[in-house]
Amino acid sequence: MIAVPARPSATADDSGHGGVQILVAAGPIRFAADLGPVDGGLDIGPNPHDLVAAGLAACTTQTLRLYARRKGWAVGAVHVEVSWRREPAAAPADLFERTITLGGDLDEAQRARLMEIAEACPVHKMLVAGSRVVTTLAG
Repeated sequence: MIAVPARPSATADDSGHGGVQILVAAGPIRFAADLGPVDGGLDIGPNPHDLVAAGLAACTTQTLRLYARRKGWAVGAVHVEVSWRREPAAAPADLFERTITLGGDLDEAQRARLMEIAEACPVHKMLVAGSRVVTTLAG
């Protein structure tokens, strides 16, 4: 049996005016998603791949923060950068590159452990394992 959430995790609405600017709702906020001008958009919001990269960056940062807090480590600031690109000759072709900057008073063993913990971020695990998508037509 598939669990059905009480509300969608995210929604996207197209006004029907012909552009590719989409109104996205995720959690408690609403914002525009778009494509760059080369792809027919106005570049007024993140593109879908940037949104996936943002999810990986946010999840990694939260995972590291929660682990360090549980261990009582003075991690200080955590900064995660994620970029995406497609390498058609590779398998899989989609590559997310993640760079982590850890502040605070951490020794090398703690820093190494936090890099291992980054691999346990739920979004990281979802991306490397692959996911199923089930699509239905409403109405």
